[in-house]
Amino acid sequence: MQINRPSEDTLHRELASILPITGWLPKYTSKIFRADVIAGITLTAFAIPELMAYAQLAGLPPEYGLYAGIIAPLVYCIFGTIREMNIGPSSSEAILTAAMLGMLSGIDAARYASLAALTALMAGSLAILARVFKLGFIVNLISETVLKGFLAGMGIVIICGQLFRIFGIEPVQGAFFDQLTYLITRLPEANLPTVLIGAGAIVFLICAERRCRKMPAALIVVIISILLMTYTDLEARGVHEVGTIPAGLPGLVIPTISFTDLQFIFPLAFAIFLLAYVEGMSIGTSLARRYHYKVDANQELLALGATSIATSLFQGFPVAGSFSRTALNEVNGAATQITGVIAAVLTAIVAVFLTGLFTRMPEAIIGSLILVAVLRLIDIRGLVRILKISRDEFAIALATCAGVLLFGILSGVFLGVILSLTDILYRVTSPRIAVLGRVPDTRQYADRIKHPENEAIPGVLIVRVDAPLIFANAETVKERIDELIAEDPTVKLVLFDMSTSPIIDVSASDMIVDLCQELTTAGIKIRIAEATWQVRRMLRISGVEETIGEEVTQTTSLETVLADWNCVASVTPVCPLPEADRISEQK
Repeated sequence: MQINRPSEDTLHRELASILPITGWLPKYTSKIFRADVIAGITLTAFAIPELMAYAQLAGLPPEYGLYAGIIAPLVYCIFGTIREMNIGPSSSEAILTAAMLGMLSGIDAARYASLAALTALMAGSLAILARVFKLGFIVNLISETVLKGFLAGMGIVIICGQLFRIFGIEPVQGAFFDQLTYLITRLPEANLPTVLIGAGAIVFLICAERRCRKMPAALIVVIISILLMTYTDLEARGVHEVGTIPAGLPGLVIPTISFTDLQFIFPLAFAIFLLAYVEGMSIGTSLARRYHYKVDANQELLALGATSIATSLFQGFPVAGSFSRTALNEVNGAATQITGVIAAVLTAIVAVFLTGLFTRMPEAIIGSLILVAVLRLIDIRGLVRILKISRDEFAIALATCAGVLLFGILSGVFLGVILSLTDILYRVTSPRIAVLGRVPDTRQYADRIKHPENEAIPGVLIVRVDAPLIFANAETVKERIDELIAEDPTVKLVLFDMSTSPIIDVSASDMIVDLCQELTTAGIKIRIAEATWQVRRMLRISGVEETIGEEVTQTTSLETVLADWNCVASVTPVCPLPEADRISEQK
């Protein structure tokens, strides 16, 4: 039987769109593998202490971080499109999990772990559902301003929580300011050896990150601290150790699901899904732009969903793309997702044979690792840049940060989303309406308020709405035009420049009809220029052309409309276009 090559190619493309690994793995070479092996070994040395730290940050035993660090990269390698990405436990998702589940009182460790896994399962299911409906665009609903404010607030909360470990003070549950107040009042009780270990680790980690990013600084700190605890009496001096870490690989455990749990977990799962996707895509778009490859937003939804679900079934908890580990992959020349697979295999070896080595690691080291990692969340330079560009957006970032500190991590996520959408709605419902004039000695038109030297056309009011023309702002635009006409009784033509209004809906179309009828009664004509074909089509099918005349929307150029409107007298007359140019404009 003859093979139909086009069908085979189509099948291959469809398979690659769902399983990207089938597209790039056949092209994999030994040279690329060597680069991935080197990067994977380095990643493992850095990641193992961080994985255990993030598990404890989420309120779970340290071995759960190793479990998630094994499963997540294996699944992401199959479904993901971001080459350098390392996915697994992340500070953002860990602190969200701890903040929400920590509200439950009297919960045992097994129940807590089951709810954490259920959260990952629900977050993954939401990602899969979003992929089915191709909702990859939701990443655009949270502005960079809001994200920076949220991450700054979350970073401050995380740092405050880790200071208890670094000072050797028993932690207390509660809101951020309650914890901060308690910490300050208990500072005289700080354990000096613990403080010295934590502070020394922080200084070393920060210096290593700035001077030699390829060095496995985290592993070096862990090894030195274990040697100190082994050959000194620091434990007797009050330095707390991590304790026994069970050896072995994660087992298949299906989270217990009940309707009550689903109701409680859903807001947390939704917040984690949204945050993990936004973080992952922000990493991916940056890397794709730098190295000239494509990241599929909808495919990343599938990758996040599959990874989260698989992790939840193997004693895991919510995962996401890691800023720090991905950055390390980039520095070390990771070429593909195989880097994560190599790190996962090496982590599995550690989980089976070497967990005993970490038993004597001080808890202050865990706090130091987390603190240094989350310092990256507080992007001071980025916030200063936003302040220089827009005070309004800087205020949104500060409000988001304050929301995290005042109302909690989970509330801060939703506050950021609400602020982001509110800002968009405000810009749409209160659009800037520019009054245009001709730029001297040109055929260009620009805002007369910003540029008073631009020449007004006597008897003509040219307005431009710098926003989509929709129901939310239609009446505002109409009222503003009425005000402008009242200010200038000589107006005989109102000319809409639609170049910055790519969208128009039924309500706005009806507004134009109403405005036309009012202006016709007053002896004023209305015309539309620079409209896109989508706008002209909407005006046509909504009945605007039929009601007020086809000539209202058939031309697209300001200059063409003014040239056709022969009754206008001007100190600087409108220059009619050559016939060829006019035909070109109308096309």
